[in-house]
Amino acid sequence: MFVRLLKTVALFSKSDVIPILGPSLAVAMVLGGPTEVCSFVMGFLWLELHLLTFEVIGLEEDRLSKPYRPIACGRISVASAERLYILVGVCALAWSAYHDLLVCSAVYMLAIYAYNECAFSRHWFFKSFLGAVGYVCYCWGTTSIFDHGNALSTTSIIAIAASGLMHVTTGHAQDFRDISGDAAIGRTTLPMLLPSSFARWSLALLLALWTLAHTFVWSPPVGITVLFAGLAAAATVRFVLSVPEHEREKADGAAYWWYNMWLITAHMLPLCTPARLDAWRIVGPSSFLAY
Repeated sequence: MFVRLLKTVALFSKSDVIPILGPSLAVAMVLGGPTEVCSFVMGFLWLELHLLTFEVIGLEEDRLSKPYRPIACGRISVASAERLYILVGVCALAWSAYHDLLVCSAVYMLAIYAYNECAFSRHWFFKSFLGAVGYVCYCWGTTSIFDHGNALSTTSIIAIAASGLMHVTTGHAQDFRDISGDAAIGRTTLPMLLPSSFARWSLALLLALWTLAHTFVWSPPVGITVLFAGLAAAATVRFVLSVPEHEREKADGAAYWWYNMWLITAHMLPLCTPARLDAWRIVGPSSFLAY
């Protein structure tokens, strides 16, 4: 029973490991500083509960683009999913209350209600904006728990705000790979509204600008700067490369993977600030083994 439950949760979260769990945990580990196993598990549980609250609903979209998810593949019924949705939501709020993060959860719950129940996700701007609110909340809550409930520092606020702005301006990178699925459910995204070449090259420009901005703000070492710029270039080439139309969405899926590698790296750049480097040098990875 427990193994089946874990597999069900894994199927819900499978597609969000790289685009959501990866960046959120990366920024929390960097901003919260070295943390021990207990805090990591509590932070991960908080993140997963909130992510599940968003993932459990959305059957129509899952049938088209994520048929492996539990409801779409018939692993659990719609009625069971509705009960799970309520249970997970209550657990998420209770866990937030325990960690003094109810404001964060309230903002998040309002955002996903507008996204799903009010169908705001069908409009390109609100899809990106509400998605950005979600990212900010993921980073906010997880960072706070990893840092043992301390108030967010100025560096943390800047980094989390940058995460939200990056998602608002470049989050439509995920939409190129699923134009047909979005069209089928009546959703309008930027890749559908704009001429294909303009949508792709404008995204490339935004990736370049964000790469320059992060390099300027966080001043990473040369090697990391080269890696960061290289990931942006790899994503750009994949997005703008001409491929046969029947292979376009598959190629865009590969481009999106490179985009997420760039995004995760961007979230780790605050580690290059002197205070963060000193914290990791002093405490080191051994703190992760402490309770």
